Amino acid sequence: MSPFPTRALLAAFLAVATTVTAEPLYDQDNGPISGIYNFVDSTEGATLLPKGRFGWSLSSIISSHAATDRRGEELIVLDGETTRAEFRLRYAPTARLELGLELPYVWHSEGHLDSLIDGWHDVFGLPGGSREIRATDILEFRYEDVTGERLNFTENTSGIGDLRLSAGWRLDDDPDHRRAVRFAATLPTGDAGDLNGVDAVTLGIGYAGDIGNATADGKLSLFYRLHATWIGEPALLPDTYNEWVGHLAGGFGYAATDWLELRAQVLARTATHDSDLIVLGEPSVTLSFGGNIRLGDRYTLSLSVGEDIKVESSPDVSFQLALRYRPLSD
Repeated sequence: MSPFPTRALLAAFLAVATTVTAEPLYDQDNGPISGIYNFVDSTEGATLLPKGRFGWSLSSIISSHAATDRRGEELIVLDGETTRAEFRLRYAPTARLELGLELPYVWHSEGHLDSLIDGWHDVFGLPGGSREIRATDILEFRYEDVTGERLNFTENTSGIGDLRLSAGWRLDDDPDHRRAVRFAATLPTGDAGDLNGVDAVTLGIGYAGDIGNATADGKLSLFYRLHATWIGEPALLPDTYNEWVGHLAGGFGYAATDWLELRAQVLARTATHDSDLIVLGEPSVTLSFGGNIRLGDRYTLSLSVGEDIKVESSPDVSFQLALRYRPLSD
């Protein structure tokens, strides 16, 4: 086959590509239990929209779960896949205030990524955890404690998740080190019985910083996030959940070309429940890496992979794809 079509497509892409901007990757917690809380992720930063402008994004994350843990009277099995598609809309009514809403749609299924992920772990020498002893491509979310079986989820399901409202207040106008306070509230529009919602209100507050031009050539950018979430009494495991959950995140981006930014970032979360099990009762740590591809002067395509560097504390592997629209500044 002639290479002309491929070269023509590449030339067309480069023709509309402009200078890439620093944008953290989506790194949402997409666990079957922790994911229902619709926690903050690293994209909620200090770089707000210009006054009077709208921005939006469409994102999809596919996470594969592989955790089996028994400690004392507790047993948990998380084996399956969760897919989350989300629409986000943002608007800046003033020069310092940005408002937003997020509406997710969530699928839980047996999935088909196990063989691919086994190969991924083999290539990079990553630990397989429960994958080494479990059958492939099945769905089983199960939890038991001293009172008996608390969760037994084996059927594919899907539905709208909880609606999340957000706000950001810009603290300064320094383009090299932007800072903002973040706020959030989640409303119970999902179904806790299908593991798509909490059936309670959550509230969040945080502090975000975006550092541009971290090096003389302007190619390196940094970010940091500190966030706390208060959770109302959930329908699932209401006797063991932690009322407050904290998040700490940081990472960097490197502008490899005018249209490609490479990124790596770490997100840590405190435990969601009072439990001896790793996935419920211990902090989680996730590494995400990937990049942003600039499409024209308003659109960015983000691709990333997330890995539980603290094994079984979060989804085993997550794949993310997002298209973002951000208007030009005046």
